[in-house]
This record gives sequence, C-alpha cells and structure tokens, in this order.
Amino acid sequence: MRQFRVGLYSVILLSVAVMLQPCFAQTSSLGNTSKSDDITVQQNGDIFPLLKIAECNLDGLIFQSGDLSIKNFRSHLSIQGRDLSGNKWEAHTSITGLGCEIYRGDLDGNGKSDLAVWIPGIGSRGSYETRLVVLLFDATGKPAPWGATGKFSATTNGIAEIRRGAGGGAVIMHNYMTGHPAWDGVTYLSKPYKVADAGITSIDGRYSGIEFPSVTGARAADPAFQKAMRRMSLSTMNGSQNTTVDSLSSLPRIVRYGADARAVAKPQNTAPITAEQGARLTIDVDALNATTEHIILSDGSKLNMPTILIVDSSGGRRTITFDPESDDFTQLEKGSYRINQTGTDCTDADDCRPFILRAIEENPQQ
Repeated sequence: MRQFRVGLYSVILLSVAVMLQPCFAQTSSLGNTSKSDDITVQQNGDIFPLLKIAECNLDGLIFQSGDLSIKNFRSHLSIQGRDLSGNKWEAHTSITGLGCEIYRGDLDGNGKSDLAVWIPGIGSRGSYETRLVVLLFDATGKPAPWGATGKFSATTNGIAEIRRGAGGGAVIMHNYMTGHPAWDGVTYLSKPYKVADAGITSIDGRYSGIEFPSVTGARAADPAFQKAMRRMSLSTMNGSQNTTVDSLSSLPRIVRYGADARAVAKPQNTAPITAEQGARLTIDVDALNATTEHIILSDGSKLNMPTILIVDSSGGRRTITFDPESDDFTQLEKGSYRINQTGTDCTDADDCRPFILRAIEENPQQ
C-alpha cells in the first residue's frame, strides 16, 4: 500500500509539472502593461469544479434544460437559449472529428451557470491545438463569449487550466505555442486570465510567484516577437454592456467585407516579352496588398477577420460565432450595423487580428 501511495503522488506531481512546464522553464517576461500585486490561487491551485453535462458523441440534440439546448451536427456545435427578458440568443462553433466535452459551472460567482466547451484539436502542435470555448452569463441571462487555442486538459471534474482564484472566481491559464520545430523552432507562451462580472481580463504581473506574460523557447529573446506578443490580449467586454444612442453613433459602421480596393478591369497585353524585358520586371507590392481582404469600416479603418463575432439585433437577439467567415460579414452589409472591437489575438505571433468584434444593429426608429 505504501508503494502504491508513493507512486500515485509521483504521478500527480509529474502531471502538475508538465502542465506548468512552459511557466517554470527559463522565462523572459514580455513586460508589464500594468503593475499588479501578486495574484494567488488557493493552496495547490485547485481545479475549478465544473459539471460535465454533455459530449459531442452523437448527432442532434445532446443536452436540454429549460430554454437551454445544445445540438451537435458532426463538425458544428449550436447552443441556444433565452435571456431573462425572453430574447433569444445562440452561439456557434466548429468542432473536430475528435468531438468535444461540455461543462457547466459558475465561473465568475454571479449566481449564473456558465458554459465551457473543451474541443481537442488535430494538428502538428499536438495537445496545443486544443480549443476552449466559454460562454459567461450576466445578470440578465445574456451570454458573453471567450475562446482560445492552446493546451487545455479535460479532467473528471473540470478543465485543468481553469483554476480557483483566491476570491473564489476562476482563473484561466492560457498556455500556447507558436512556430514549428521543423521550420523556425517552437516558442511557448503563458498568460493567466481572471474571470469576473461576466467578463475575462488578462493578468499582467506576478501570479503564483511567476511574472506574466512569460515566453520560453526559440524566439524568447527576439525583440520583434516580444513587441508583437505585448499586443496579445484576449480580454472581453461585459456581456451586459448597454450601448446608449450617443455612444452607438460614435462607432463606425460596417461598409463591406472584401478587397481593400475594388477590382477594375484593365486591358491585357498578351504579347510575349523578351529576356531583357523580363529582367527588368518588378512586383507591384501596392497592387498585391490592394487585393487583401479586410472588413472595411466607414471611418476608413480596415480590420482582419476576428476570432469571435457578436451580432446584437435591434430586437434584442444575440448571435455569437466563433471563427467567423466572410459570409457572416456579407450578411451584415445588408443592414446598418455599428462596430465595436475588444482585445487582440496574436496566436501566430506576427499575425494579429481583433479578438472580438461586436456588430450592433441600429434601431431604424431612432
């Protein structure tokens, strides 16, 4: 019996060490955007208790409780419900052939049950391809989304990287990697996020005795990489945020999604060129960049495709789409929507995009 217990404790300690390996290795802080006191978790960093309510192992309805329903359509997960005012809301995310696990619990301690979806990934980064999708519910019953790709591990009572903070609310540790061992080498990054008031905010400073954000690996000392990663912030807006008529009018409208410059037909010269002419050929970089597709706003700004899209209709309906596509913005062009953005996602380091875009439909009667 003594040998069994010693072996069990060794396995537990080894598991904890593996999970926190990117944090305890030789690290380089990316700098403090805001100095903070040490933010601690309870002894041993207890996993925040969550109840698993469903798995994506069947097609069709996989969970139903009151107004909340969850449906699985092979590579697509649909979650629907109503807020306390009776307004419908829905959230959509893609899933892999490995399925998913869905958990429920009050992550921010506001008395409303939140949802966490664990989606294992398929890719060259192995366990770091796992996605975590979170829906936080505010006092009105309206959901606010959060999501990240990294190393997230499902357990019997929750997600290993969702820990209980000192105040009782959850803290999410986002461990992720960039690069590839066969190309430019692998870099590991770690950053904690605090859950409170139906929102998630990044923690910059000391957490459990470690300075965050932290980076280890191939590009830890690369100034350009560190500069890009300082922009990374998966902080969210509060789901109950009300937009007044005055503040709404100050936001830009969405004009269209597409190439920066509309294509103009030009006469083509099909005559063959000589070797001397070919040697003098140059690439028109501006013309190439003009074909890059962006979300074009009325103030002239151009945005990359966001990680998460929230669409709030004038009638009170909310639609949340994780990893939206061009068709989602084509539909918005047909209406009148103001755009608000929150956070920056730089999971591929040099390729940053808005974390959340919120499209708010203007009331035609206002």
